[in-house]
Amino acid sequence: MIILNQLPKYVYFLLVAQAFNLIAAVLSVTVSAIVGLKLAPTQALATIPYGLQFLAILLTTFIFSFLMKKLGRHLVFQLGVLCLFGAGVLGYFALTTEQFYLLCLSHFCLGLFISTANFYRFAASDRLSPELIPKATAMVISGGVVAALIAPVLAIQFQQVSGLPDFTFIYLIFSILAVILSPILYFWNNKQKQPQAQQSVIASVQRAKLPFNRIVIAIMSGAFAFYIMNVMMIMSSLHLKEHHSFHYASISIQLHVLAMFIPSFFVSKLIQRFGVNTMIYIGFGLLMLSSFIPMLGQAGVYINIALIVLGIGWNFAYSGASTLLAGLDEQQKHRVQGLNETVIALFATLGAFLPAPILTSLGWSNANLLALSLTFIVLVVLMVLSKKQQHSQANASSL
Repeated sequence: MIILNQLPKYVYFLLVAQAFNLIAAVLSVTVSAIVGLKLAPTQALATIPYGLQFLAILLTTFIFSFLMKKLGRHLVFQLGVLCLFGAGVLGYFALTTEQFYLLCLSHFCLGLFISTANFYRFAASDRLSPELIPKATAMVISGGVVAALIAPVLAIQFQQVSGLPDFTFIYLIFSILAVILSPILYFWNNKQKQPQAQQSVIASVQRAKLPFNRIVIAIMSGAFAFYIMNVMMIMSSLHLKEHHSFHYASISIQLHVLAMFIPSFFVSKLIQRFGVNTMIYIGFGLLMLSSFIPMLGQAGVYINIALIVLGIGWNFAYSGASTLLAGLDEQQKHRVQGLNETVIALFATLGAFLPAPILTSLGWSNANLLALSLTFIVLVVLMVLSKKQQHSQANASSL
């Protein structure tokens, strides 16, 4: 017997899959620049592999979304797993043969995997009732908690392995994750295809098309939240490493990552109680607060508090945006979700490349002031769009 307010068991397979995705992503952040510095012909090229990882996500997100519509999610997810396996093998040979181009190919392949894995949270909501969508989306996003706890331990434990160059085994972990992930996705696919009483009722319900303004709100809020999160996180990391030890900076970033994902365990209840738009607004308010706190002082405690607030604000805005888009009908779903992930990848890429020049040209306080101002402007735009959508709905219902 199925309890209607409980998530189907297949959603939990995607929770594990998302944890694997984020473990790979966190590991790549940890080692890419260091290994790039080791293998690159010049220091200026050290971040090229990590940049290619983002470029792969940006170039292929919409393509993979289209393929999911034509071939189904499972086949494309398994293609992504093959790319993850290849990333590990190429990274291993890059370090053992000291070939920089192989490292670039490794991170490009890793970007291809992440591009497919970014759709796990949408796959979790397929065929679910509207009441369960926020819970399923947040549950899959919460896989980041596992990654925040496990990935740093793996990086420290396997940084040096006897008989191998430093960091080589970390790349092999990518391939090991792929071997485990493939059957997990296979079982997810089998479970979610099984006819169940709850699903058969929901499958017969046609979801209404989302209004254009609502789609714009979702894409804007998710993409900009990612941009601000990346900018503030990297600027804070650079500032901490300049004024504190590497160990202190690492702990600060780990606290930030935990703050990004722990709210996923309860954010769905907040969305159901207060509404999606309200949670997005609260998220943006917290993002603004995270930009204001560092201006109070440059001591580590201010930055740590700001990073925790930043993580929570990102989660509220991102979970709200994902919940909006999870309610798309079949005709809109793949096209709009693909566009959303492409825009997010673009803004995340900008957020990864801009912090250093912003910090260098503006300084710490002015950089935070700029982030606060931009967030406020986007929040005002979102509120205006929301009001327009409400007026349109009111006018439509009165006809």
